[in-house]
Amino acid sequence: MALECGRRWDLGIAQKRIRVGVHPFIRPSIHPSGSGGILVVVYYVFAILGISLFRGVIVAPGNGSLSTDNSSAPCGSFEQLEYWPNNFDDFAAALITLWNVMVVNNWQVFLEAYRRYSGPWSKIYFVLWWLVSSVIWVNLFLALILENFLHKWDRRSHLQSLAGDPDSTYQMSAELLFREVLEEPTEDELMEKLSHHPHLRLCR
Repeated sequence: MALECGRRWDLGIAQKRIRVGVHPFIRPSIHPSGSGGILVVVYYVFAILGISLFRGVIVAPGNGSLSTDNSSAPCGSFEQLEYWPNNFDDFAAALITLWNVMVVNNWQVFLEAYRRYSGPWSKIYFVLWWLVSSVIWVNLFLALILENFLHKWDRRSHLQSLAGDPDSTYQMSAELLFREVLEEPTEDELMEKLSHHPHLRLCR
């Protein structure tokens, strides 16, 4: 009986921890419409810019040649992979092309193809799009999720600390979150590690 109660207690604690970890993704404190709206605007701007720059640059083979012979094309090239629908001839195709570049799906193929068909300056467009969408926006979104997770994790102690002080600010970091399980090395252990460093000599 006592063992069964202990198992239920451990299961309840585990469920609470899982709920804290999943809650920021299900019900984030920061509404995703802000970051999602930024991505929609950036998609629209780059799609319109891509259409104005690369519309009609890449022309697919004629409809009569359904079985296009691409054996002469280099392996892994735009022509050999038959990426003809990935172009900037219309808004929908531009969105698909930008999505493939954002998720880094053979994006070197797109860069090489548009370099050959339009010029080396086209790489600036694609690299800029990758930086804005895949690097800046994705890292910003993950930072918001991480901040929300830290906030939910320490929510109870946070509310207790704010109960008597309405002007207090919330301060939380990953270091403070795992502070209880961290063990700082002693001075002797540090000196022992440093004494065996291949590029460091300590004078005692």
